[in-house]
Amino acid sequence: MDRESTQGRRSHPSSGEPLVEDRVGSTAHLLGNDAIVRGALEAGVAFVAGYPGTPSSEITDGFSRIARSRDIAFEYSVNEKVALELAFAAALAGARSLTAMKHLGLMVAGDPISTIPYVGVEAGMVVVSAGDPSCHTSPNEADQRHLGPMLHLPILDPSTPAEAHAMTRAAFELSEECRLPVLLRTTTRVAHSRGAVRLGELRPKRVTGFVRDPARHVPVPANARRMRLELKERVEVARAWMARSGFFQQHGRGKHVVLASGAPAATAADLLALAGASERVALWRLGTVYPLPEAQIVEALRGVERLLVVEELSPFLENALFALSARHGLSLTVLGKHSGHLPEEFEYGADVVQRALHDAFGVGQPPRKKPALPVVPPRAPSLCPGCPHRAAFVAARAAFDEDQIYMSDIGCYTLGYAPPLSTADALLCMGAGFTLAAGVAKVTGKRTVGFMGDSTFFHAGMPALLDSIKENANVVAVVLDNEITAMTGFQESPTREQRIEDVARALGARHVETIDPYELEASSAAFRRARGAPGTSVVVVRRPCPVNAARENGSAQKKPAYVAETERCRTCGRAELKLRCDVPITEGFERNLARVASQKGHLRLESDVAPCAERCPLSLCIQGYAGHLAAGEHVEALRHVMARTPLPHSVCRVCDRPCEDGCVRHGLDEPVAINDLKRYLVDWAEAERPELLDVERQPSNGLEVAVVGAGAAGLAAAHDLAVRGYAVTLFDAEARPGGLLTHGIPEYRLPEHSVSRDIERVLGLGVSFVGGQRLGVELRLDELRARYRAVFLAIGAHRGKTLELPGASDPAAPETIEALRYLRAVRLGLNVPAGSCVVVIGGGNAAIDAARSALRKGASSVSIACLEKPSAMPALCDEITAAEHEGVVLFTTVRPVRVEPSALVVARLADGAEQRLACDLVIVAIGQEPDPAALETSQLERDPNGLVRVDALTGHTSLPGVFAGGDVVFGERTVTNAIGWGLRAAWAIDRELSGAEVADRRPPPELPKKRALVSARAPVRPRRFPAELELDARLRGMGEVVRGLSAADAREEARRCLQCGLCGNCRACIEALGCPAIGMDPSREHVVVDPVWCIGCGVCADVCSNRALSPAGAPCP
Repeated sequence: MDRESTQGRRSHPSSGEPLVEDRVGSTAHLLGNDAIVRGALEAGVAFVAGYPGTPSSEITDGFSRIARSRDIAFEYSVNEKVALELAFAAALAGARSLTAMKHLGLMVAGDPISTIPYVGVEAGMVVVSAGDPSCHTSPNEADQRHLGPMLHLPILDPSTPAEAHAMTRAAFELSEECRLPVLLRTTTRVAHSRGAVRLGELRPKRVTGFVRDPARHVPVPANARRMRLELKERVEVARAWMARSGFFQQHGRGKHVVLASGAPAATAADLLALAGASERVALWRLGTVYPLPEAQIVEALRGVERLLVVEELSPFLENALFALSARHGLSLTVLGKHSGHLPEEFEYGADVVQRALHDAFGVGQPPRKKPALPVVPPRAPSLCPGCPHRAAFVAARAAFDEDQIYMSDIGCYTLGYAPPLSTADALLCMGAGFTLAAGVAKVTGKRTVGFMGDSTFFHAGMPALLDSIKENANVVAVVLDNEITAMTGFQESPTREQRIEDVARALGARHVETIDPYELEASSAAFRRARGAPGTSVVVVRRPCPVNAARENGSAQKKPAYVAETERCRTCGRAELKLRCDVPITEGFERNLARVASQKGHLRLESDVAPCAERCPLSLCIQGYAGHLAAGEHVEALRHVMARTPLPHSVCRVCDRPCEDGCVRHGLDEPVAINDLKRYLVDWAEAERPELLDVERQPSNGLEVAVVGAGAAGLAAAHDLAVRGYAVTLFDAEARPGGLLTHGIPEYRLPEHSVSRDIERVLGLGVSFVGGQRLGVELRLDELRARYRAVFLAIGAHRGKTLELPGASDPAAPETIEALRYLRAVRLGLNVPAGSCVVVIGGGNAAIDAARSALRKGASSVSIACLEKPSAMPALCDEITAAEHEGVVLFTTVRPVRVEPSALVVARLADGAEQRLACDLVIVAIGQEPDPAALETSQLERDPNGLVRVDALTGHTSLPGVFAGGDVVFGERTVTNAIGWGLRAAWAIDRELSGAEVADRRPPPELPKKRALVSARAPVRPRRFPAELELDARLRGMGEVVRGLSAADAREEARRCLQCGLCGNCRACIEALGCPAIGMDPSREHVVVDPVWCIGCGVCADVCSNRALSPAGAPCP
C-alpha cells in the first residue's frame, strides 16, 4: 500500500544510464517499466507527469533522472488527477505527453479521463496504468480494461518488456491518428520483469503550440453532443489501427487455440513450447485489447473448435469473444473463466496456466501437488527500525483508550495495521483516513482518529480535512510527515516546500499541534490535548525518515545503538522476595506498560518494588492487576488478586487501603482507587466466572493443624494451610465462623452474602469447623498441642474497653453500652438499647460503625466525641466522610468528663471548656483487647499490654509449635493486616513441618514497609469513585452503601496506575513497540538490541517500564 504523492527530485542521469544510451539496434536488458520510459523517449515525448505507486513507480523515477538531460518537462504531481490534466494540457499544446500511475490512481483521475476522449488530443497522449493482480501492494485488483468501452479509450496490453517498449512507442502514433488518449495497461509481472529490448532511435521532442479553437476544446453541452457523435468514428479509426499494428500475433493455426493477453501470454508460450505442443495447439497473443480488431479476429476464428482465453482478472476478452462469435455465427467452444478452466482472482502462475492447458487440450501433465512447506511463524511486514511512524502510533495509543477507533490510509503507515501497533481499523483509499474517521464519528458520536501521510495529505487529504472542519466532525486528524515518499522509492514530498500545519490553519482548523514523535512523552500529551479539543483537531507528526536520511548522508546511524541492562531488563522487583508472579505476558498488558512509561517520566524510588505493594499486608502485585485491568484482561488481573487473597469478598469491602497511602499519585491528584479495582474484579468474577475464585489444593500430606479463632486471621490461615495440603480444624467461641466479619462489622459495609461466600470457600477446602469452643474454657492449649502438629492462635481482641465516668450510675443518666457489644447485637439482629439521641465516645472504626448503625436503628441524632483532630482519627477517612454525609456530628479534640441526666459532658483539650451533649444512649468505643481468661493458663509470653509475644515474620510464640497472629498480637488491628498474619503463620507452620523447600513454593506476604512518599510526574487524571446507595435509602436499613465501580470506570481507574515497580513481564519494547532491531536473547530471559539495525532513536527506552534501555556506554535512567 504505497501510493503517496511527491514533488520530484530531479537529478542528472548517472554515467551509463541505459535509458538514454544512443545505441540504435543494440539490445538492453530492461525492466518493463524502464522499457516504457525508453519507448516514450524514442517516440519523442515532451512532457511527463505522474504519481508514484507500485508497480508503476520506476516510470516516473526514470524520467526524474533523465528529464533535465533530455529537455523533457517532468514533474511528480500531487495526485493522479493533476498529473492527467497536465498531460492532457501538454497534448493540447502539441506536445507528446505521458502520465503514469497505478490502477487505483486511474480512478482518482476518473473525472478528467471521462471527458478527455470527447475533446480529443492534438499530440499523442499515453496514460500508463499499472494493475496489481493478487493485491501485492494494493487494497484491490480492479481491472481497468473495462474503462476502454466505457470511456472510449484505446487499450494496449503488453505481455513482456519488449512489447511494453514497442507498444509505448506505437501508442503515441495511435493516439494522434484517432485523437484519443491511449491507455497502456501493464501489470506487476510485466512492470517488474526484465527482458531483452531492442533499442531504437531517440527522437527529439516536438511542440507545435496551442491553437485556439473553443468549439473543439470546450465541451459545453452543445459542443459535447457533437463530440459524442464524433467519438464512434474515432474509435473505429483506432480499431483499424489495431488491425494493422501487428500486436495481434497468431502463432499457428488449427482447431485448438489459446488466445492470451498480458503477462499470461508469455507464460502460455513457454508452457506450450516446453510440452512440445506448439504444433497442435496454436497460440494467439492479443495485445490490442480495445477496440478489438474484430474482422481480423473473426477471420482467424473460422475453423477453430475450442478456444481457451487466458487473461488475468475479469473475463473481459472472454466475454467479448463470446459476443463476437455469437454475432458472426461462429461454431466454437470458448473456454476460460466461465467454463471453470481459469480463476478470476489473482495473478496467474505457471501452475494455473498449465492446469488450464491440460484440462482444455490435454497438454502436458496436470501440475503436481506442491509439497508441504515447513511451518514457520508468520512474519508480518514491519516498519523499519526507528521509523517515526511507529513512535507516533505508540504515542497515540498511549493517549487514547484501548477501544479507540483508528482509520488508516495508504502508505508506509498502513503497516500500523498489524500487532502490536494495531492502529488501522479500516482502510479504503488515499485521503480516506480523515473521511472514514468523520463518517464513523458522525453516526457513533465517538471521537475517532484518522491517520494520513504527508504526501497523501496534499494528494487527497485537504478536501477531506476541510469537510471535517466545516462539519465540526469529532475527529483527531493526524498527518504523519516524514518529509519523503518512502514506500514508493523516496520521491520528494510537497512538505519540503509547504507546511502542513499552515495549510490546516488556512483551512480553518483551530487546534493544530506539531510534534516530534521521538519525544514520546510530549507527543502523548499533544494527542491527549487533541483528544480533548472540540471539533476537528489536527496533529502533525514531523520527523524525517531515517532510512532516507541515511541514503542522503551516506551513513546509516548517527547515534549510539541502545543496549539493555540485564539486571533491570525483565526483572521483577519482588523476585528476591520470591513473589514473582506466574501470570503470562499479554499484548494488552505490555501496551499498558508502554503507555504509562511514555507518560510518567523518570520516577526515582528507594526500592524496586512499588510503594503500594510494599505497604500491602498481603504483598499483592497491585500494578499487575491494575495493568491487566487497564488492558481489559480480567482473568489475568484476577489471578494476581487470588494468588494472595484468601478472603476476597471481605477484604475488598473493608480493607483499610494502606496501599493507597503510598501511591505516588499523592502529590499529583489522588491515589489510585486500588481497593475499588480489587472489589470490581472480585464482583466481576462472582457474576461471570465464579470458578476463578477457587484455588487448587495440593495433595494431602496427612498432617493436622489446629486454628483457634475463626476471624479474618484464622480463616486466612485455615485457607492457606488447607491449600498447602494440611488437615485443618478451625475452632471458635461463636457458633459460626467469621469473628468480627460476621459479628462486628455492619452489613452496610460487609453484606452477609459476601462474607458467607468467603467462609464457604474456606470450608470447601475440607477445613473442619467446630463452634462454641472458647480457649481457656472448652479448649486448653496443652491439649491442642498434644493432639495437633501445630496450633495457630487467632482469638482476636473481642473485649471492648470500658470507661468509668462520674454520674454514670445515676438512674437518670443515659444508658451506656460498649461498642462491640452494640455492633454484635445489631449484626445478629438482637435487641439493642433504643436511643433517640446517641453519643459515641471514640474515633476509631468501631466508633464510626456504631454511630452509623445507630442512625439505621432509628436514632434522630448521633454525635461522635473523640480526643483526636479529624485528620488524626484512626477510623478510615472514607468512613468518616460517609458518617458526616449521613448526619453524624463530630466533636473532636474533646474528652468525656462526666455523665449527667440526659447528657454527656465533654471538655475541650485546648482550654478545658465544657460542653453538654444531649443524649439518651452513650456508646463507648475507646479500644478493645483480647479476653485475658483465654490466655491465663497458656504459659505464653505476653507483652505489658497482655498481647502474645511473637516473631514478627512467622508469628512463632514462646512455645514450640504454637503460632499466633491477628489482633491478639502487636500491630495494626485491621482485617487486611489480620489476613497477612494468617498467611505468614501458615507458611511458617508449613516450613516447620514440611521444610523450607516445600513451604517456599507459596511464599508469605512481606512485612509492610512505609517509606517516604514519592510524587510522580504524569498527566492528571481524575479518580473514579464507585456508585453509592442514595442517602434516604441508606438510613432505612442495612443495605450495602458502596456498590462498586462500573466496568468502564474500573478500566479508566486502572489506567491511572503508574506501574512503579520493576516488572518481570516487561517486554513492552517488543510487544508494544515491535521494532525489528529488538529481540530476545537465546535464553528468552532478556531483551537484546541489534547494534547494526538500531539507529539510536531511543523510543524503546521511553516505553521501557523498567528503564533498562540506554545508549551504549550511558547509564540507565
